[in-house]
Amino acid sequence: MTRFAEDRRARVPFALVGVLLLVGASTFAAVVDTRGPDRIDRDADVAMERVEAATTETIRSAVGEASRAAATEPVTEPAATPYGRLLSDARPFRDALRLRIYLSLDDRLETTRYRRGDVTAVASLPEATTPAELGRAMDRIEVKGVGNGTAVRVTVRNVTVSARDDGRLVAREHRTRTVTVATPVLALHDRTATFETRLNRTPLDGPGLGRRLTARLYPIAWARGYAQYGGVPIANVVATRHVETSTNAALLTAQRSAFGRSDPAGRRATRRATLELGVRDLTAATEADSSWADRVVPRPNERRNASGNTSVELPIRGRDGPSPSHRIDVDTGVAPDRAATGLRTEAVRSNRSLDGLFRSAYRVEAELLTSSRQTYDEPRPEPNTPGEEWSLETTDVTMSAEVDASSAPAPDSGSERHRFETFTRHVTLDRTVAWTWRRGNRTITTDGEWTERYRVGVAVVGEYAPNGTAPDRPTRQTFERGGPVGGPNLADVPGKAERRLVDEQGGRDDVAVAVANDSLGVHERTVYGDRPSALRSWVNADLAELRGRLSNASVGVDAGRIATYTANPPERLADDLRKRRMALIEPPDRYRGAADRARVAARAALVDATIRRLERRADGHEERRRAFDRVLGHAGIESPRSLRRTLDAGRRSAGPANASLAREGTPPTGPVSVVPDGSPAYLTVASVSHDRAVGVPPSRSYHPLSSENVNLFVAPYGDAADSVAGSGSNGSSRTRLRTAAQALNAADGVENASIREPRSDLRSAVSGSVATLRAGSRHTVRSETQLSRPSVREAVTAGFDRWESPADRALAASNGSLARAIAVEADERASGADPARVDRIEARLETTFGRTLATRAGTVAQERVNATVTRVRERAMTDAADAATDRLLTDRLNGTLGAVPAGLPVAPVPGYWYATINVWSVSVRGAYARFSLRTRRGGPTPGGTLRYVRDGSTVRLDVDGDGDGERLGRDERVDFETRTAVAVAVPAGRDGVGDVDGEREERAGTWPRPGCTSWAATACRDGE
Repeated sequence: MTRFAEDRRARVPFALVGVLLLVGASTFAAVVDTRGPDRIDRDADVAMERVEAATTETIRSAVGEASRAAATEPVTEPAATPYGRLLSDARPFRDALRLRIYLSLDDRLETTRYRRGDVTAVASLPEATTPAELGRAMDRIEVKGVGNGTAVRVTVRNVTVSARDDGRLVAREHRTRTVTVATPVLALHDRTATFETRLNRTPLDGPGLGRRLTARLYPIAWARGYAQYGGVPIANVVATRHVETSTNAALLTAQRSAFGRSDPAGRRATRRATLELGVRDLTAATEADSSWADRVVPRPNERRNASGNTSVELPIRGRDGPSPSHRIDVDTGVAPDRAATGLRTEAVRSNRSLDGLFRSAYRVEAELLTSSRQTYDEPRPEPNTPGEEWSLETTDVTMSAEVDASSAPAPDSGSERHRFETFTRHVTLDRTVAWTWRRGNRTITTDGEWTERYRVGVAVVGEYAPNGTAPDRPTRQTFERGGPVGGPNLADVPGKAERRLVDEQGGRDDVAVAVANDSLGVHERTVYGDRPSALRSWVNADLAELRGRLSNASVGVDAGRIATYTANPPERLADDLRKRRMALIEPPDRYRGAADRARVAARAALVDATIRRLERRADGHEERRRAFDRVLGHAGIESPRSLRRTLDAGRRSAGPANASLAREGTPPTGPVSVVPDGSPAYLTVASVSHDRAVGVPPSRSYHPLSSENVNLFVAPYGDAADSVAGSGSNGSSRTRLRTAAQALNAADGVENASIREPRSDLRSAVSGSVATLRAGSRHTVRSETQLSRPSVREAVTAGFDRWESPADRALAASNGSLARAIAVEADERASGADPARVDRIEARLETTFGRTLATRAGTVAQERVNATVTRVRERAMTDAADAATDRLLTDRLNGTLGAVPAGLPVAPVPGYWYATINVWSVSVRGAYARFSLRTRRGGPTPGGTLRYVRDGSTVRLDVDGDGDGERLGRDERVDFETRTAVAVAVPAGRDGVGDVDGEREERAGTWPRPGCTSWAATACRDGE
């Protein structure tokens, strides 16, 4: 104890040591906690979260910047470069947008970092410098339109977020980020693509420019076509200006359909062009020049203060005027008259001539009915042989008859047959037989006899058996005089029947012997009764009334169906007459004798003959339709049916615009409104420069629109119409006489040295054809009348002399009036006026003319007609230019150029012509020098403007960071190509319808390619 007390000063108390150890451990623990791993992890987590949040905003900003750049320079055609090949041919715009987003995001992520303590977090994308690496990088970015394309949803995969502590990696994560940005860049591109697709549609491809162009051209063509038909001096029914103005109006409609609005400057320019068109619409001038463009294409500063969405409508709409929906009445024409003439002039045949029909109506089938009863019969003796060695060589039987009157019953004639006469006889037949025998060279005859007695009855009966065309009805009375026109009414038939059946066989006794001997040769005969003298005139009067009804028969056909050759009026007429046949024939319930039946049979024959003629016309119509089909095919039109479908498609599009594709979306910032802006705002076939269209580079001349307008059946008709109508045996080298005559008439009104020689040649050719018609007329009149040769010559000459010139005589022969004139003159020289005879001669002459006009002798060489018309046209255009370029054509021009025929006559048969048609094949190609869309959504600042621009420029982008842009592709101009066809039908007569300036093809602008005057593959592109 004492020792412990002594060592106390040199020792530290244990409690103190424990306290020191506890405090030291706590201090060390505190130091370790401040600088250890747990603290670093927490700093890294915070920093990475902050970086991720910043990355999302960075992606938004990158998407907005990339979208604006993609809209300003949209890639629609990838370049054949290493970086251009990163873009697919199917989705170059979206691929370019993905590339832009990647490059913009990669550049922005370099500045996206956050520091917490000693820990720094950054976001990055995998390094990509080569095209292959960029391709993999683009695959990590997904772009999708939302909100009806008014916003973009972008997903970025494999965004790397890493944290480092003094350069040492402490954390790394690969994240996927999805953002939605309110930018309508995809909607602008997609709607522009849809707009361009619709511009390139034909009428049969669906709603688009083709249908709208068709809807606007049809009322113009029909209004101008009918005005020309009415005498207005219109040289071109469908001209370049109509195509141009209609195309621009259709473009505005397509803009409204795709974007919800149309270009305000374009609306003003189209209205201005429409007014200009109205001023010059009736002139022959169709060339487009710079003055036209200056008047209708607005300057860029004219776009200011443009607002509203007024629809552009052309002044000629056709709703109340001529249109394809109007109906044209087509009647039977001369078919009933020619059918009636055929009944009077055909050879005597059943159902083909009046004489044959009359015979058929008075036809009776007569028959001998016989009965025979044997009253006495001796057995026939057997051969009496001279001996065993004799052989029978021949057997000869002879007969003698004794006939006495008898009262035996007559045969039953039945209820259907009429008994004309009966008689009975008692017949005794004494028969002798001789047998000749032979033995060697010797012959011997033996004989025998026997007797037969018969009681015979004979009846001469008849049954009324008409075999004409009259409907089967009972006939009362027959075989007794009377009926509608008196006369025998088959009362003479019993006597005729007995003469044919009894008297011609030897008389009653001989007939009785033949009956008893069973050797009667003839049992039946056909007997025709005598006809009253007034029958023919009575039937002809009745047929005249029916012929009038048949001539008034008609069907209403849509003019559009006639214009497109998709209706066959003769076929419809024939079908209508077949359905009404019984109502037209009007058969009574019971015929009042044979004459009444003959009358109805003639009516039936006339109706049937008219139907047959209409059926032949229908067959001819089908042949011409097939030829018409071939002509359309040469012009690029598939068929008459497709021409009809084009018309129907245009009519369906003639109302309000199709439902707009530009439905407003609802992105986070509100709805999107888009305004299109074309440069030039109005596409003209004339040249425009930079001062009219800012999209055109300076010092360049630009044609935004080109067109081709082909009139299929021009003046003269030429290949197309003559090949359809079958003008002559030598095909298209011959022209119809009517065409040549009209051309000659037009030439007669022109005084110019250059036209004298071709006019003289044409007059000589027309006179030669007229001489052929004159010779045929004389032959026909001579065969149809009893006139002497001098009288026939006088009648024909008097008929021809009603027209002074060869051209007028040729026209009269073509339209049927010459045949009537000659028939009247011939009738005046015959004994007594006979309207039926006039009709008969007229019908036969029309048949003669029709046959002649279809031969080489009745046609004219096409080159003669063309040469004359060319001179007429040249002189007419000179007169028009001398009169006043911007005024209506003068009366002189109307009397020359307007007299030239045009169009294709439908069913060009003399005396039968119900319409003239024509077809225009119209093709347009156009390209905006620059086309842009602007919207106040998705701009660089709130309320700013986003522009989507297509101007054909090359798109370059610095992909590798060397400061020079690499070529990705180009933004193609908004261009289009479409075509349509317009068909017009006018009533028959006059000069038809069509372009009469002689130009079949009218091309405008830099056809077939619009654009710069010096066109090249890269011409008119910025920077090249």
